Amino acid sequence: MNEKFIEYFRKNFFENEDELKIFLSSLSKHLKKTIRVNTNKIWSDELVERMKNLWYDLNPTFSKNVFYIERWENFDEIERRLWFSLEHLMWYFYIQELWASSSVFYLSDWVVDKKPYLILDMASSPGWKTTQLAEFYPNSFIVANEFSRDRTAQLIANIERMWNENIWITCYNWQFIWRLTETFDKILLDAPCSWEWIWFKAIETLRYWNLKNVKKIADLQEKLFESWLNALKVWWEMLYSTCTMNKIEDEWVVGNIMNKYPGSFEISFEKRFWPHIDNTWWFFVCRIKKLSSIDYRFSPKFELCNEDIKELSNNDRRIIEKFSKEKWLDLENHSLLNYKWEILAMKSGNSYKEIQKRLYFIRLWKKIGKIEKWEFTPNYYLWRDFELAKVQKYDIKDQMELDNFLRWMEIWENLKDWIVQIRFDNINIWLGFASNSWRIKNIFPKLWLRK
Repeated sequence: MNEKFIEYFRKNFFENEDELKIFLSSLSKHLKKTIRVNTNKIWSDELVERMKNLWYDLNPTFSKNVFYIERWENFDEIERRLWFSLEHLMWYFYIQELWASSSVFYLSDWVVDKKPYLILDMASSPGWKTTQLAEFYPNSFIVANEFSRDRTAQLIANIERMWNENIWITCYNWQFIWRLTETFDKILLDAPCSWEWIWFKAIETLRYWNLKNVKKIADLQEKLFESWLNALKVWWEMLYSTCTMNKIEDEWVVGNIMNKYPGSFEISFEKRFWPHIDNTWWFFVCRIKKLSSIDYRFSPKFELCNEDIKELSNNDRRIIEKFSKEKWLDLENHSLLNYKWEILAMKSGNSYKEIQKRLYFIRLWKKIGKIEKWEFTPNYYLWRDFELAKVQKYDIKDQMELDNFLRWMEIWENLKDWIVQIRFDNINIWLGFASNSWRIKNIFPKLWLRK
């Protein structure tokens, strides 16, 4: 093990050698897999029962709606890997490490808040915290910003699978975020860090740990923290978190910004998770409340490149109303927008209107279909979130047929309509489209198919 690493933690945290040995030995231990329940879609008790049918046990953790998951031994003829289960595909849970679920809990005080806020997730990929924000702030508009263009693909895939409608994605650096002076009600910064947590997967990476790299990352974190603080409205809260335990990336970053802008914020909560104490990977969270402005040079209210996002025309509205009446589609609690002939459905609210003039979004949700040739054509996302009472239903007969369908095989059935709602075990799986009167074409995204 890296002697520099050991000496750093001995000097800063462990005067007792026995406790240091316990800590070091915990770094190579296997930690249990955990999942987070998507409470926007299913109650925890219901998911516990559903997973038992797949030979999985869910056991509680210290975090609400996060469970340890263990699989029974079984001899089923159909392979049911966790990430290929229907419950995973249908957005009921997210495979997420225990420590990673804590930051949103501490920002929200473990309470679902239905007020309409404007929220920034400043470094959002791979999306686990972004989708969790959508659960705890279901009526808020969330800007999921990712600094690296290379990391946006995974972010998009996870948000798309979890099917959150009020999350739009941007790709800006910290210098641009600084220009959004006092714009957001709440901000989450799970900062890029030195990845000390990766040692639980590969303990040999400890040999590359050194203070020079740690300090280099901490310099970036301070810039992010500072721009983040400027973008937050006065009297509102934000949460800073890292997956490291060294003080340089944690307390020192917070302390340096506090010294630079004395009296600008106060710390309302701070916690470090230890592997040998909390039975989790290491993690640091710090929630602060902004008390005063740090930059009086407010950015101008200029309009950027979202001219393609428009209110529906009267003709478009009549076309969608006709389809809704025919299929009994209820869009009453949603605002509808037109984006390059695609229809966006968002939970009603105005929190997005101001920010859409100031940011360019590289991905928008929720697209529910297109208007072409004076008709509304729904896409395969429509059925996942909306009930269409008058659309023909098809119930998949058994696990074998389900497995085949999820491997992109078509279903042959006598049909009365060109739109079919596909279900299994009382779960609405997809909105299928009939290519002829006997075949339901599978248009599942390739990313979600079973291999």
